[in-house]
Amino acid sequence: MEIREKIVELAKSGLKPCQISKELRVSHGCVSKLLTKWRKTGTVKPEKIGGSRPKKVLPSVARAITVYKHYRPRLQSWQIKEYLIKDGVCTDGNVPSISSINKLDYIYIPVSLIEIINRTDVAEKLN
Repeated sequence: MEIREKIVELAKSGLKPCQISKELRVSHGCVSKLLTKWRKTGTVKPEKIGGSRPKKVLPSVARAITVYKHYRPRLQSWQIKEYLIKDGVCTDGNVPSISSINKLDYIYIPVSLIEIINRTDVAEKLN
């Protein structure tokens, strides 16, 4: 049994946090914090550490961004972000960040891709 589960079991059996901390040799603060979390959420699983992982831009989204930039080179990244949502390429939940859109400025776009882009329906929406 994991230490977290032991803490909860001992608390259920009626032991006080200070007694649990002595018996399991963990700090009183650790026991109190864990029991508070358990009472609020019903779980003792550890939470993730750190921030969000950077999202990768899907090829279809990158292609749409390339189309927007090809036909309207002066579009700002925030405008491209709005177009991606408006045109149904992305939703609010999966639209790339402005910094991700800016990074696509540095990607080399082969001529054959530009030819493919010229035939897409996204180009028609921008003209």
